Amino acid sequence: MCLSGRRWGGLDLRKNTLFYTTYITFRIAHKDLLDFWKAKMLVVAFAAMPILMMSMFGFMFPQTGSSNPYSGKISSPYENVPMALIVDDTGHLGREISAQFTQMAYSTKLFKVQDFKSYTLARDQLVAGTLKAIVVIPAGLTSSLASRRQATVQVTVDDTNPQMASIIYSLASSILKTISGRMAASIVAGMDSSFDPTFVLDPMSVERKTLVGGTSNSFQFLAPGFMALTVVMGALSGLGAAIAREKEQGTIDGIMVAPISRDAIVVGKVLAQTVRGMTQGFLILGISMLFFEVRVHGSPFLMVLVMLLGVSSFAGIGIIMTSVAQDQETAMMMIMLLQFPMMFLSGVVLPIEQLPTWLQLVGKSLPLYYASDALRKIIVLNAEVGQILPDIMMLIVYSVVTLAIAIPVFKRAMTR
Repeated sequence: MCLSGRRWGGLDLRKNTLFYTTYITFRIAHKDLLDFWKAKMLVVAFAAMPILMMSMFGFMFPQTGSSNPYSGKISSPYENVPMALIVDDTGHLGREISAQFTQMAYSTKLFKVQDFKSYTLARDQLVAGTLKAIVVIPAGLTSSLASRRQATVQVTVDDTNPQMASIIYSLASSILKTISGRMAASIVAGMDSSFDPTFVLDPMSVERKTLVGGTSNSFQFLAPGFMALTVVMGALSGLGAAIAREKEQGTIDGIMVAPISRDAIVVGKVLAQTVRGMTQGFLILGISMLFFEVRVHGSPFLMVLVMLLGVSSFAGIGIIMTSVAQDQETAMMMIMLLQFPMMFLSGVVLPIEQLPTWLQLVGKSLPLYYASDALRKIIVLNAEVGQILPDIMMLIVYSVVTLAIAIPVFKRAMTR
């Protein structure tokens, strides 16, 4: 195969426009991938980025199982949280509740309970950061329960981290509700032995049934979103950097004056970035399956289709930004200005339903939302083509519109 790209195996490729254009497309893609492979530090960073991202978010959002406070089964992302227990009640029920709470806290490994004599001392330790919660069994609890009146147990948490405080409060409440349920069961059993105490306290039980086999975890939500983010953002930034770098180095001028189609140049560069993005996407999927128990329930071929459409929907945006930018630094700044908010607005890290309505509309106007939504449905819910057809159609529309604008913009920018 000669470097001029005009002959292949004795065949003059110029006589067949389709073969010649295809050949040039793959030659340009091969050149970009070869340039990438020669930059060893870039290859190392390329492989390390998805590993670092998945590891960081995987342990930041740890897996939790199902909970049933009435049976004493309580799941938590935290273990052995330091907690103060203050027993102001001198009656036998106060001591009994204290013993049960401590025993459950240690058996479930939720809390590391420390006994304190006063609330003031415990509060000082919570402010200092050595404690995360305080549970107070108030004076008069035994007498209240003995007289058939409801008693209240106080829980104080460290509110400097609202999310963690909410979880810790929920865990402490679950233990106390379990103890309360046992007490209620013994009271009901003492009233009339013909009744099943669990029936009186909880006449209906709730069991969660998943659409597909196995259990779900938080990373089932994160992994598809990160796959979509890596693929489309890799195409966007990689394509922008490749074109901008060649503009600065002047090599793009040599390509442009060659007797080859401008369309072949664009498609070749998109193809090279597609290979890179797909590689990172499947690297993320492999890490998720090996270390975070993510299961793929849907079709791998459908996953590839969605990822390819995601790349093509962003390729045009990358070409447009790079064509109008004067240098590589400006191009990368414009791309980053799009990347950062898109990650949070498109439902990749957090559910888009948590956003205000107007921000949800902004997020749903971005192609990353449809790529991540389709991948999530395929991986988690075993969706078929018809069930993700709206996402696919939106990605196709984005691809056609952006590429239709990008190619003439690129040609005009390169001829200036």
